[in-house]
Amino acid sequence: GMVVVMLAACKQQAELPKTPEEVVKAYQAYYDQNRFDEAKALSTLAEQSRLDNLAKMMQEQSADSTQLTTSFLSLKCRTKGDSAFCQCRCKDQYETYNIEFVLLRRKSQWLIDAPKEEKYDYDIPDVDAGVDTLFNLLDVEREQ
Repeated sequence: GMVVVMLAACKQQAELPKTPEEVVKAYQAYYDQNRFDEAKALSTLAEQSRLDNLAKMMQEQSADSTQLTTSFLSLKCRTKGDSAFCQCRCKDQYETYNIEFVLLRRKSQWLIDAPKEEKYDYDIPDVDAGVDTLFNLLDVEREQ
């Protein structure tokens, strides 16, 4: 069993974008298409739980209405230790706007972190174990 898991991990590693800029673009493309599982692979735990909540809300709407096409007019990232701050000017079919993505480096992989204000909304205690348990529960529900 272990060999398969390790192979899967290596395979995944190779496919994930490396630089903060690449991660932001890949994440946004998945996000636009409501491909939340792929977006979650590029996200911290806090952002993964935000995406889960978003996915639940999206289920109540028609898929077409929630699809976006975001293009990056500009994208500048500065890194500071294991954090990266990406200032973006984006355009979708409705508007042009500025947004900052914050990324955290975990085991040499850059991950999108949840926006600060959103974190407080959910009031998630910063306990990895609790979040992992929650994900396992959600996965069990999904398989039935």
